[in-house]
Amino acid sequence: MAHETDRRGHAAFVTSNFWPEPTGTSQTVSEYAEFLSGQRVPVRVATSMPYYPQWQIWPEYRGRIWCSEQHNGIRIFRSWHYVRPHVSTVTRILHETTLSLFALPNMIRVLHRAHVAYVVSPALSYAVMGLTVSKLLGVRSVLVVKDVMPDAAVELGMLRNTAVIRVSRWLARVAYALADEIHTLGEGMRNRITRQMSEPSKITIVPDTVDADELAPVQDGNEFRSRFVPEGVFAVLHTGNMGKKQDLDLLLRAAARLRDDPSIHFYVFGDGAVKSDFLRRREELGLENVSHFPLQDRWMLRHMLSGADAVLISQLPEVVDIVVPSKLLTALAAGAMIVAACAADSETAHLVAESRGGVVVPPGDDGSLAEMLQSIKAGEVPTSDYRRRARDFAVRRFDRRAIYGPLVELHFGTDLKRAGNEQ
Repeated sequence: MAHETDRRGHAAFVTSNFWPEPTGTSQTVSEYAEFLSGQRVPVRVATSMPYYPQWQIWPEYRGRIWCSEQHNGIRIFRSWHYVRPHVSTVTRILHETTLSLFALPNMIRVLHRAHVAYVVSPALSYAVMGLTVSKLLGVRSVLVVKDVMPDAAVELGMLRNTAVIRVSRWLARVAYALADEIHTLGEGMRNRITRQMSEPSKITIVPDTVDADELAPVQDGNEFRSRFVPEGVFAVLHTGNMGKKQDLDLLLRAAARLRDDPSIHFYVFGDGAVKSDFLRRREELGLENVSHFPLQDRWMLRHMLSGADAVLISQLPEVVDIVVPSKLLTALAAGAMIVAACAADSETAHLVAESRGGVVVPPGDDGSLAEMLQSIKAGEVPTSDYRRRARDFAVRRFDRRAIYGPLVELHFGTDLKRAGNEQ
């Protein structure tokens, strides 16, 4: 049932990550905020100084406690927080504590007279603070769960302190109880959340989305091939966040197995918490068949994904139902030849199987990965069929307008077809 719209209201976002951060949660949350703004819904955002994926505040935002800016009609209010590139339990606690405390004035500012508040997790204390302020101001709140925390941090070995784990689990339960609605990305994630709350009917699966035009494959004039890949080279690509759960050591081990084949080269574009470890390990192994570059501009993404001979989506074996990687959806939409190294019962494996748009190899198995890449290079895999099915599936299943349109109508009473005719 659609909620009656207060025309004085606006959409409020409380999120620790937002534009201009180029990967992960910030990308997908920014896409929804921009979609709302495009439907003439005023949007205000309370967020942090940009710090991801480098885990340090970007130079142009340093030296300030608070600041505000505009982006595509969206009013953004930022606050300082403590962050360090080498993440530990202590630095995480300091990060979340300062993130929440310094953001409180901005939360009040964006939530005042809001029609709906979208409060984004995985930053649990930040989310609880945003949900509490929403409740006090009488604003309907939607908790958007991008990673199931603290489960993700615990199962990946990133959080081991038992006291902190107990507090984090309590914060998660508080967040689930405070929220009027809960949106999450997949069935496995919904089941995880259901086990921790008393009102599972509040949970709705709202997947991340794709823009089919933005990610249209590029055949002729592919900039990735012309700029980075010499003639006759089989290009294996990883792009995006370089974090622990991506298991980039698997890529290095597979590259070590294939070092004697100069026609296969690995391209890694990204930044993140394990970048320095990755580069050090590459040097230790003497891998001249692995190149690293900074993240590229967004327009380049479709060139990279469709231009690579194989796109690697790798995860640790423990990653099953705690996340759904947004990079998988973009790879599908761009018609990439996807090689997913992940657990057979993971959300990633299920999506690849359902789409029939890629192949799956066991997580952590560099031998199987190397063999699969050699098979693709030898023409033993019908890549054109996989690419076509991948894009068709993504466009059909994750189209931005088809997924976000009903949300806009539900929360704001806006008929997108009518709004589109008026523009």
